[in-house]
Amino acid sequence: MYYLRCQHCGHNNALRSEFLTFCEHCAKKLPNTFADWKQKNPEGEFEAYQQEAAVYIDETPPKPGWVQQYLWPAGRRGVMLVLGLVFALVAVAGTYFGKEAVLTWFFPKVAKSWMYTSWETVTIGRQALEISSPVHLRVSDKALPEDLNGMVEYAKSYANQQGTGMQITVDMFSFKETVSNNLEEANNLAIKGIQAEPGVSELQYESSPIPQTEIQGIMQQGSYLYKNAVKLSFYNLIMVKGQHRWLVSIRYRTDDNNGQEVAKRVFNSVKVKPLIVKR
Repeated sequence: MYYLRCQHCGHNNALRSEFLTFCEHCAKKLPNTFADWKQKNPEGEFEAYQQEAAVYIDETPPKPGWVQQYLWPAGRRGVMLVLGLVFALVAVAGTYFGKEAVLTWFFPKVAKSWMYTSWETVTIGRQALEISSPVHLRVSDKALPEDLNGMVEYAKSYANQQGTGMQITVDMFSFKETVSNNLEEANNLAIKGIQAEPGVSELQYESSPIPQTEIQGIMQQGSYLYKNAVKLSFYNLIMVKGQHRWLVSIRYRTDDNNGQEVAKRVFNSVKVKPLIVKR
């Protein structure tokens, strides 16, 4: 089946006819519809349009794996046998190859396809931050750091799904009018947050100011050792304007060159839109 991906919400729309124009999820106009494509290719057919502009997803049901073929009929005993075998293999791998190899399984490198596929561009939060990402960012609210308790009037967090090889988070805060919101404090708090995380050691980083006209900003770039096994790199983009603060954070494996390129591209896409004051 061919699908047309919405640039606004990332939804894949089934391309069954040449009349598909609006996203069935967010109702916004889709990019490069058949009508748009036809203007540039007046002699082109719908099948050629599908192959050129759409994404093909094979929906053929996969063949049953050996577990379903041989162990499901054995019932609960077969399932327990498989689970026991998996845990035994993990234990042997940890002993033979070391903790680093095992943890690397849980921190894969980013998919190379991220470099070429279309990205999702969204505007999120009441403070209106625009960002492009190869993965969907969803609301991921969390408890405020102790340093900010009683100081924040509004807070919102967004993050992608874990296990993709890259962690992208966006934290936004609006401070009370009586609270001083300055860039130096925001810079220190971001590093303290990393230092306080379990398993973090050998933290190294450097900070550099971001030239802005209306918004003060700092970029933090560094790395740390996670659980004495996996080296992770990170970027923190910190921005402050009035009583508002933004923190965009990205983490990936240090040995992942594609991860570094993706991280830079994400940060280059970040824009803070004009704040709208509701009356």
